[in-house]
Amino acid sequence: MLKTKFNSKSLRLFDVTLRDGIQSIPKIYSFNDKKKILNDIISRRPNSIEIGSIVSSKILPQMNNSIELFKYANEFNKNKNNSIDFYMLVPTLKSLEIANINNINNVSFITSVSDSFQRKNINKTLVETKNEIRNMMDNISSNPKKKVKLYISCINKCPIQGIIDMNKLLNEILYYYYTYENLDEICLSDTCGSLTYSEFNQIIKELEKTHIDLSKFSLHLHNQNEKKNVKDIITYAIKKGIYRFDVSHMPELGGCSVTMKNMSGNLSYDQIYECYNKIK
Repeated sequence: MLKTKFNSKSLRLFDVTLRDGIQSIPKIYSFNDKKKILNDIISRRPNSIEIGSIVSSKILPQMNNSIELFKYANEFNKNKNNSIDFYMLVPTLKSLEIANINNINNVSFITSVSDSFQRKNINKTLVETKNEIRNMMDNISSNPKKKVKLYISCINKCPIQGIIDMNKLLNEILYYYYTYENLDEICLSDTCGSLTYSEFNQIIKELEKTHIDLSKFSLHLHNQNEKKNVKDIITYAIKKGIYRFDVSHMPELGGCSVTMKNMSGNLSYDQIYECYNKIK
C-alpha cells in the first residue's frame, strides 16, 4: 500500500466497493461480511463511501441490507467521531422517498448519455429520467443538509448501442450543470472501461470552452484499459482541477451487471495516490 504525500484537503476519494464493486459479481455478501468490508474501507480514510443502493432485490440481490448497513455506518461515525460522508444510490423517486424515511441525507442519482443503457439499467428513457430527477431534486429542495451526486454514465461508449456522440454528451453534461446548481458533484462515468486519453482530452477541452467549473466534476473509471492510459487520464484530470475520483478497496470488482457481461474493476486508492504524488 502506497503512503501518500498529498494534502488530503484537495483530493476527494469516493469509495464504491459496497455498491459498484459487489453488484458486479453473483456472490451475495451477508450483512456481517458487508460490515467487515465497510470497516476495512473506513480504515483507508476516504472522504465518502457509497454504502449500497435502494433497488429491488429481484434485480440486484447483492444490494440487500443496504439500509441496515447505512444505519450501522452512521452509528460507527458517531461513536468514532469520523467525518466520512455515507451515500446511497437512489435511482428513482420511490427509492429516494425510502431514503428520506430512513434519514439518509447523502444520495446518488444516475443518468446516462445513452437511451438504450438507461432503459436497460432503470427502465426509463433519458427524457423520463430528466423528469424523474427534476421530481427528485424538488423533493430534496427543503433539506439543505442533503448532498447529491449525479452519475452520468456512458460518456464515450454504451455497452448496448456503441460509440457516444460528443455533442450529445456535452448537451447532457451542460443540461444538468446549469439546471441544478445545488448538485454537489457530477460524476463522469466510463461505463465500459474503454475511455482513451485522447477522448478524455477532447471532452475536457470542449467543457473548458463553456467556462464551467471543472472542480465540480469527478471521474468513475474502470481498469479495462491499458494501465498507462488510465494513469494518463487521471494525471490529466488532476492537472485540470478535477480532484474527485471513485475508488475501491476491492479494485478487482466493479461494473454494471445489469447491462454488461464482461466487466472490469474499479480504480484502486494506490492508482490515484501514485498519479497525484508524481504531480506534486
